[in-house]
Amino acid sequence: MMTTRIRRPQMKAAGSRLKAFVLENKWILLVMALLFIERFYAMYRLGITYSLGSDDVSYVISGITFKNTGAITMHGSLSAQIMPGMPVLIGLFSMVFGEGKLLWLALKLFWFVMGSFSAFFAYKIVTLYTPKWCGIVAVLGFFWPDFAWMDNLILTETPFLVLFLAMIYFTLMMGRTGKNLYFWLCMAAYMLALMFKANIAPYPVFALVYLLIVKYNFKKLMKQALVLACAVLCFVIPWSIRNYIHYDAFIPLTWGSGNPLLLGTYQGHGYPADENLDYETNVDEVVKEKFSEYYDEDGNITPDYMKRYISLESDGIKARYRLAEWAKTNPLSLIDSYLIEKPSDMIHSVFYWEELFDISADTILFWRDINWVLCILIVCAALYLKKYRSILLLLSALYLGNIYIYAMTFSYSRYAATLLPLRFIAIGIGIPLLIDLGRRLYQQVVAFRVPSAGKQATEDANSKQEALPAADEKVV
Repeated sequence: MMTTRIRRPQMKAAGSRLKAFVLENKWILLVMALLFIERFYAMYRLGITYSLGSDDVSYVISGITFKNTGAITMHGSLSAQIMPGMPVLIGLFSMVFGEGKLLWLALKLFWFVMGSFSAFFAYKIVTLYTPKWCGIVAVLGFFWPDFAWMDNLILTETPFLVLFLAMIYFTLMMGRTGKNLYFWLCMAAYMLALMFKANIAPYPVFALVYLLIVKYNFKKLMKQALVLACAVLCFVIPWSIRNYIHYDAFIPLTWGSGNPLLLGTYQGHGYPADENLDYETNVDEVVKEKFSEYYDEDGNITPDYMKRYISLESDGIKARYRLAEWAKTNPLSLIDSYLIEKPSDMIHSVFYWEELFDISADTILFWRDINWVLCILIVCAALYLKKYRSILLLLSALYLGNIYIYAMTFSYSRYAATLLPLRFIAIGIGIPLLIDLGRRLYQQVVAFRVPSAGKQATEDANSKQEALPAADEKVV
């Protein structure tokens, strides 16, 4: 009886908090529901088991394999090419929903939920600085069909995106409130994001610079940085040991960069032609010498799981050889390709291989180019008006920093897709800036025209006065 009396006030308080949360966030919750429905309708059009027949299928198979064996695999063999997040997550779903069509349905519904929550965190970031309607305008970008299509693929992009935006929101809340709660939430989001994409590893550097700019308590920040480093090591050390046991190499995160690095040497312009390069001497022989212990008398690689590893390592050696030759033969085109052309291709790209809702990729790209121009104007307006500079510079650094990290390997629209919401957020924050800038420019134009009109009126009056006869003149 006593327990019931204690629980009732707690339940009532929890109900009040839930009601307050719904009332405060009713519009974004409506948007999230609509986003979920859009993705569900896209699944209806595409099919429950729709896939690219590539990495997405391999992720599902790796999850099923993890459930059955506990091994992290990719493309059918033991692997450190991917982080363990996808196999573990899909494996957990497979334990409940089996290995067939029901598993695909459960995964896609969960992907739709994560896609909707990406909009929620984008909205929360915008409304830290601007009215709620600006946040709603910002998240309308998630309704573009390329996002609905992406959320229908069992790829790392969707879970990574929601964790990436959550990290940014919790980082901003750390700077605003100084509460330890947001540090723990940010660290949790970071560690989970790291389990899906290794390229998020440098994020704490961006967060550190931002928190120092907003004058976060330095001693507290150093202690939290130490805690985060310990948490990362708790994963990296056993993961590295596991990889060393299998591959006899120090692999703290993944070894999957060889192939993208090689593909990237065929992008841009002025790169060396294959027929002009000696791959046998500078690649094949180097690979066989470096991994000689894994070749048997017949020239076959054993054990089988080393084939994929050595293949990707070979790609990395070939890529570095091509880059070295490119630097010798045409260094200016190498610099232009990697610093300008490849990043620009990523900025002006869309990850959208199958048309939905009769909206073409060209239509999306047209509006994305307008979005890009607006983002540049907004950053310039922030610097001119001295408003929202820290957040917009953080978003710019995260966006361009990651674009260049990716472009140093392979310029690919899929990699750019998870960065695009940063531009949506910039638009939401920048709407009041553009309104304020427009108002100021209008006032300056009016202020310039009014004195000019007054000056003209004075000159007209003076000319009329000169035309009148003097008081002592006789008018004929």
